[in-house]
Amino acid sequence: MAQEGRSYGGLTREERDAQRRQRLLETAKEIIGTQGYAATTIPGVCAASKVSTRHFYEIYPGKEDLFVDLYDRITADSYARVAASLTATAGEPISERVPAAVLAYLDPMLKDPRVARIAFVEIMGASPRIEKLRLDYRETLVEIVGTECTASVGRGEIRDRDWRFAALALVGAVTAIVYDWALHQPRSSREALETQLADLALVLLTADPPT
Repeated sequence: MAQEGRSYGGLTREERDAQRRQRLLETAKEIIGTQGYAATTIPGVCAASKVSTRHFYEIYPGKEDLFVDLYDRITADSYARVAASLTATAGEPISERVPAAVLAYLDPMLKDPRVARIAFVEIMGASPRIEKLRLDYRETLVEIVGTECTASVGRGEIRDRDWRFAALALVGAVTAIVYDWALHQPRSSREALETQLADLALVLLTADPPT
């Protein structure tokens, strides 16, 4: 029997655990993204990923922890894309920065309907802990929108308004639209959807508010 930390089959225990974790995450994405969180079971995930339940519990205390890890990775990837987009468009007008950042955030969801379902549907009310995580990430997005738009007001590009209201309206609309697009067939092309979403973001965040 291999001792803890020693190589077995050319891999250390940490490397084997990392491989198991990756298989569990990929399986969870498939099952939750197609069947839903409620229908996901630890035995089902373990069987599909070829990870024993003993090894599962060495990595995750329970199903909720697996889902939190999966959602956290999906969302962190989207936020990293937003940060990269805002860096790449530094100095550009908000009419360029906003659409680029919105589409950067949505890229993983538009590429994979399973990710859209996880990020926009299954996360809703799955548990108090998961709901708090979702709201915390949403708050970060609201802050990013507010910061960018306030800076744009200072540059004289747009008029000031309730940016929290505008950001929440954008998040809610995008969530519903992208999931509906991912769910239904036939559907418009991704390029057409991106154009519509970019236009929506511009209307909500840059159009002059009613006087």
